[in-house]
Amino acid sequence: MIEWSPARLQHPRFHRVADLIARFVDAHDWPSIAALNAVFADELGRVGVRLVEAPKSKFVLGPDGMIDVSSLYEVRIVERGEIPTRPSNVHDLLNALIWAAFPETKLALTRALATIQRARAAGRATLPNARTPEHDRLAMFDEGAIVRVEGAGTWIFGHAIYEHAYAGELDIRGAAVDLVVPGVVTRESIDRVLATQDLAHVVRRGAGVLVED
Repeated sequence: MIEWSPARLQHPRFHRVADLIARFVDAHDWPSIAALNAVFADELGRVGVRLVEAPKSKFVLGPDGMIDVSSLYEVRIVERGEIPTRPSNVHDLLNALIWAAFPETKLALTRALATIQRARAAGRATLPNARTPEHDRLAMFDEGAIVRVEGAGTWIFGHAIYEHAYAGELDIRGAAVDLVVPGVVTRESIDRVLATQDLAHVVRRGAGVLVED
């Protein structure tokens, strides 16, 4: 368990989302799920989702002994608009932060993953151990993408990168995505364009690139 340390969120690596962090950084303890829903209401509401307090996500079995597909993490988000979120958990807090920063892209990514998960779980009592290359690429994008916008620098998307930064681990690499955004570049315009990409194949091939401040 990593302790609540708002000062860690002041590192330069978080500067692209500093406005979102400012909404909860003054809290004396981990912001509650209800508090996060309140401060991110506009962004989450734009794509029809909300955070719901839940333990580590785990599928359940239906009456027939097979996986209840609707209980899968990504499927639950897509079908019910509920993002299972663990309280006092840095990984899930930063995931919520990315939902607020890039809601359209997170929803597009989650829809793609939900489609894969439905197929993996259909008629099964357990999920297969192996994942397809497409599934791996989407997971890599979710956890570790950094978006290099032409003329507008680097923008972190992968919440695991932010988790490393929160822990003070800065010498890490990310999965690079090259993006051209027409017109004025803002976080919102990046989100709109990024959400239209083929997210399973947009990551640059080869070794990851060093994440810089």
